[in-house]
Amino acid sequence: RESGEAKQLGIGVSVYVEITGGVDPKQEGAKIEVNDDGTATVYTGTSPHGQGHDTAWSMIASDQTGIPMDKITLVWGDTDRVASGGGTMGSRSLQQGGVAVDKAAEELVDMAQKVAATLLEADEADIVLDKEQGAFHVAGTPAVAKTWGDIAVAAKSDGGELTVDTTFVAEMATFPFGAHVAVVEVDTGTGQVKHLRQVACDDAGRVINPLLLDGQIHGGIAQGAAQALLEEVRYDEDGNPVTSNLADYGMISAAELPSFEVVHMETPTFVNPLGAKGIGESGTIGSTPAVQSAVVDAVSHLGVRHIDMPATAEKVWRAIQAAQG
Repeated sequence: RESGEAKQLGIGVSVYVEITGGVDPKQEGAKIEVNDDGTATVYTGTSPHGQGHDTAWSMIASDQTGIPMDKITLVWGDTDRVASGGGTMGSRSLQQGGVAVDKAAEELVDMAQKVAATLLEADEADIVLDKEQGAFHVAGTPAVAKTWGDIAVAAKSDGGELTVDTTFVAEMATFPFGAHVAVVEVDTGTGQVKHLRQVACDDAGRVINPLLLDGQIHGGIAQGAAQALLEEVRYDEDGNPVTSNLADYGMISAAELPSFEVVHMETPTFVNPLGAKGIGESGTIGSTPAVQSAVVDAVSHLGVRHIDMPATAEKVWRAIQAAQG
């Protein structure tokens, strides 16, 4: 800044506390059924569109039951097979839908232990689930065991089925929090902004799958940065939209973004047994003010105190000209 170079750096910081899973009814159902071949089907009322529910829900069910993930099938969005569901919104899926799957899997194990106790002619309290093998045996005698398939067949022979349909009800919403730091470069001659760095720490409670978590954060940052720098619905003097398609609308791409630096942090919540909070929208909340503040910081020495979003080259250039009289 002292040298008066045309290209100036700016740093923006934002900290936030978000509310997630707060839309009524704060509950979600889940159903798990075990088939005769030992495979399982999980039914959920939340609908994935890129969030990776198939992976996460299978991980949760597998962790409780010992049934391998590749033997678990997820059913969603089929109203003939899934009677009810709250859907995917408000970053609620994992902390309500995923927790419902966890609850169903736990209840399924309890049900299977009763059947296994009969098959093994032992007291239910002595039945152990070997999650590594996915089989039940009497404590101290692992050589004689019953698989999930064995249990499912036995349950059917008694006129029932190895199925649990349950609902998890959350007492309240959860409150993820985080901090973002953005670094931008602004060409004071043209107003052009270049996004150089984005460091994000988003605490979403217990992490089930780090890769899916990072994917949610990356997508959120991209959307939030786009709001700060590019995206705008514009109209002409007669009120006709002039950004009516993606050829006119400022859509973000990898070319306009840096590689994000994600700092992991876990503060489990007491609201649900998994300790999970929402993450789907956190990246958008932290990134937009951080990026916008960084742009203003880069030209603050020129007298600029505010720039309307999005901080396009034209708006930045006009703000500089206005500040300089």
